[in-house]
Amino acid sequence: MLNNQRFVYARPLLVGLLLLAVVPFVGLLLFAQPAIDDYDNAATVSRLGYWGAQWYWYTQWSGRFVAITCSTLCNPLSWGPRTGDAPTGLWVLRGMLVLLFAAFASVVYLLLRVLLIMLPKATDSLGPDNRLAWGLTLAITALGINALSEPFTLLYWYSGAVNYMLPLIFTVAFAAAALRVLAMPRATWSRYGWAGAATASLACAVGSGEIAFLSCLGILAALGTWMYTTPHRGGNYRIWLLWLGVTVVVGGILLAAPGNWQRLEMADPDVAGRYHRWVLLLPRTLLTAARMAARPPVLGAILVLAVGVALTVSGPVLPRPAGQKILLVLASYAAFNCLGVAFLKAAFMRDLWVEAMPARVVNVLVLQLLMSTVVVALWVRHWLPSSRGLNWLRQRPLIMVAAVAGVLFSGQARWAWPELLLMAPAYETQMGARYKLLAAAYRQGSPEAVVPPLHLKYAAGLLAPIPSAQQRADVNLELHIDCRQKNNELLANYYSIPCVRLTEPPVTRQQ
Repeated sequence: MLNNQRFVYARPLLVGLLLLAVVPFVGLLLFAQPAIDDYDNAATVSRLGYWGAQWYWYTQWSGRFVAITCSTLCNPLSWGPRTGDAPTGLWVLRGMLVLLFAAFASVVYLLLRVLLIMLPKATDSLGPDNRLAWGLTLAITALGINALSEPFTLLYWYSGAVNYMLPLIFTVAFAAAALRVLAMPRATWSRYGWAGAATASLACAVGSGEIAFLSCLGILAALGTWMYTTPHRGGNYRIWLLWLGVTVVVGGILLAAPGNWQRLEMADPDVAGRYHRWVLLLPRTLLTAARMAARPPVLGAILVLAVGVALTVSGPVLPRPAGQKILLVLASYAAFNCLGVAFLKAAFMRDLWVEAMPARVVNVLVLQLLMSTVVVALWVRHWLPSSRGLNWLRQRPLIMVAAVAGVLFSGQARWAWPELLLMAPAYETQMGARYKLLAAAYRQGSPEAVVPPLHLKYAAGLLAPIPSAQQRADVNLELHIDCRQKNNELLANYYSIPCVRLTEPPVTRQQ
């Protein structure tokens, strides 16, 4: 991230540190196991067929038809019998998780590469644009994963990854392709290709979930404002209107799903009251968003990324924009990162002021926050003056290395290597033994399958679903001694066994 000669020696330390943070998370993908909704999806497909299952979920659960279709049609658990010593397609499922992880890094790189092509060249930038784009991609990936509230539901749970990571991938791909289209002045076959990719990514993102829908609306608003304030971009309004139309149509299908309204009806009433909810929406949103961004791994990542981008230039190359434009960009940045929080507060949150948001949604919001921070920082660096503080940091690059190390140690990265080396092999062995018992009960037509609980001494909660006092009930994926519990029933339904239970209560992870 730095461009001082002294950083020639510090740069490998920074890159190595970020790689050391990313590699164990990727390694844990190779030990991922199917869980709850993965079994439920496969069993529902077996009962209703592929397309019958889609209509069932649209009418009974959620309008996220693109993500749900992907999670069921591509679910390898529904491809074969349950008689093997491991679920059908286990390694295919793990390969899909690795592919999603690689796709996320790729679209982040694409977005940064397009931005660096569009923005004016900075003075003394850190080598070629592709090198800077890859460096920032690595930084966003490492610091973003480290700042996740709950890595399991975004990285290691197949249904969670498809329902939350895949919409984010589509959203970032739309932003990158749309920017590329608007930056190309003439109608060429290349431009048509980028326009098609942007439109397809937009439709898939909007049809995959409410957070992606709101994010795409924010991106469209930003693109429209940019075209309005840049006269020679006015000829792009037709493609922009096409994207807006796609968003409205696909978003209408998403929001009109009967399953959405059934879920809202089942929710508890808001203690603030029907009307007070809207009166308090803005302060509740701002307070919750501030709390999300103030977590040490998140706030540290924001500061490291912003300062790191600023350090890639040694002086201003453009005059400072008008104050109104700066305020508009900052207001857009704040509004974009509050959209998802506001939606949750308006639709689902039931507290008076602040309630903990679902961690699987916070994961997405944090990654969007870090990416938008880098986008704004790349715009700012072209007119940011060479201050004394930045010059002082340029002369001391090891401070940035130490700052990155501190941020990584404050988040999830400190658990990744111990869990990969000390827990993952035992997790694989114990789950393999459990699968053999379930498959044997399935083959024999037994009325009950009794399996032992998981005993994982070094589990830190990244990969293994070990219950704990601080864990949310909806992500406690371990089985119970009572076969009527939801997790037990879903697994029993998949294996066509009347009752699946543990021999003893699950082991609680110590905090």
